[in-house]
Amino acid sequence: MRNMLKIMKPLDVVVILFLITISFVPLTVFSMTNTYNEGDDIIAVISRDGEVIHEVTLSGHEGNSEYRIEGDGDQYNLVEIEDERIRIRHDNTPHQVGVNMGWKSRPGETIVSLPHKLLIEIKSIGNNTDDDVILSY
Repeated sequence: MRNMLKIMKPLDVVVILFLITISFVPLTVFSMTNTYNEGDDIIAVISRDGEVIHEVTLSGHEGNSEYRIEGDGDQYNLVEIEDERIRIRHDNTPHQVGVNMGWKSRPGETIVSLPHKLLIEIKSIGNNTDDDVILSY
């Protein structure tokens, strides 16, 4: 440890602290872009091989719903929706990666089952009537 302190110069410490601080910028940017307003609807888009199969509104959903998504051959996924959250309850993949991802309910979250090419995306759809203005020069 003492040898390390002899090698480092004071400016090295400043550079290291700067790099550590700047490493948190992506976290801040992504957390700001994945926020949603209170009045926005939250939907789950279930797609297989890039093709949308179901769009389910999660906000305001009550009770349980279940979808069986058929794949090629004997592939299948059981997608469960309980109240305002969604998960893959069961599938016949060997490693159960999609099942182990658990419940999702916030915009920006995804569930993926790569062997079955299944993707579940949680999205936010704004209900406000204010039009955003984009100016370009």
